[in-house]
Amino acid sequence: MPRPGNILTLALGLVLCQTPSLPAQSLGRILEGAARKVARETLDEVVGRPPTTPAPAPPSQPATPPSAPQPPATPAPRLAAAAPQAEPYTVKTRDGWVLVAHRFRPRTTPRPDALPVILCHGLSYNAQFWTLDPACSLVDYLTAAGYDVWVADLRGSGDSTKWVAKLAQAPELAIGEAVRRLSRNKLTPTGFATIDPKFSNWTLDHHIAYDVPAFVRMVRRETGAAQVTWIGHSMGGIVALAHLARHGNPGIGKLVTVGSQVTMPNGQLAVQFLREMIETRTQLLTGQLDPDRLAAETRTSVHNMFFNQRNVSPQIYNALGTWATDIPALGVMQQYMTLGLGGELLDASKQFNYARALGNVTVPILITAGSDDQFAPPLVQQYLFNHVGSTDKTLLIFGRAMGFRVDAGHNDVLVGLNSRAEVYPAIEAWLRGARPRP
Repeated sequence: MPRPGNILTLALGLVLCQTPSLPAQSLGRILEGAARKVARETLDEVVGRPPTTPAPAPPSQPATPPSAPQPPATPAPRLAAAAPQAEPYTVKTRDGWVLVAHRFRPRTTPRPDALPVILCHGLSYNAQFWTLDPACSLVDYLTAAGYDVWVADLRGSGDSTKWVAKLAQAPELAIGEAVRRLSRNKLTPTGFATIDPKFSNWTLDHHIAYDVPAFVRMVRRETGAAQVTWIGHSMGGIVALAHLARHGNPGIGKLVTVGSQVTMPNGQLAVQFLREMIETRTQLLTGQLDPDRLAAETRTSVHNMFFNQRNVSPQIYNALGTWATDIPALGVMQQYMTLGLGGELLDASKQFNYARALGNVTVPILITAGSDDQFAPPLVQQYLFNHVGSTDKTLLIFGRAMGFRVDAGHNDVLVGLNSRAEVYPAIEAWLRGARPRP
């Protein structure tokens, strides 16, 4: 029987060779089967039980939402990662994941005409992206302007359901329900991290089909608002665009994308980054990568494709390369790899083309990016602008050619030295119906 590490190495090789016949579901089953053995051995060590042979992993769930009603949202216990003024809420997706959103209420008189705002992080980050420092926090800016802001943790990120290889990696020993059953109640879950391997892999389609509507419905239910504003950075904008393109509108009244894309005409630099991320995720799945080594393993020159380093403080730059990150699932990165190599975003089965379904997106939309964005450059922003079906649409590139003082990069457009002075006011102006200006 091959060791789990060997199985995952084989799966990694298949991804890197871009084997077109390997379905994402098959990759998920391979990885979950290998991860199950690792997780079972870890559990055995904790509860003092002899090792057993793991059962086969269940098949991956399809990325099509069933019609069953969604469970109601309930306030979550306060989590250490949330800022003190945040109110964490949970909601369970229709495929069984617990998601957390942190609510930041207006710090001044609420704007009577403002929709509640959902902020969604990008690939490899979590909700902390939006609250790293008040000097570059869109949360701080919007709440001061009277907005009710909800900061999302997508599945596998932050405080939402997240697979960890070792119990010691789980914040506050947050062990999943399945592990509690396996340990005969010797371990009591106190949060949403888990070593249950069925949560070790997922795809972009799961974010798109399940996470987006769960967050929107939760916020609508808790606030009483008929619609919400969704502001997404990078992948956080992609998942909203893709949901609207494929599944209809769950209640998004306005959409702001920042450095998001469904096309990638020259994706070689992105492919290099994804290869490094895939290797890192594989090391996590096989227990070869300790959290203390994560920074050293992920801090390479390719990391700089996400920043104009002259427009970001060293503290923010270091945080987004070390502790303020989550390593995405291999299924997500496989879809990104397809995007980088083929130039268009497809679903995991490669049967649905999100890039060619943008005409279904009809909500008012502000499409933005930094002029120095190397991951989602202005060229792909122009594609979005040309192909979305919205009649109310605006394209805004944050760079000197447009009258701004800085040529912003992929991340520093939102967490850079110039974000609070120029980027946030432009976004907020669009939210209240004014024309964004430098």
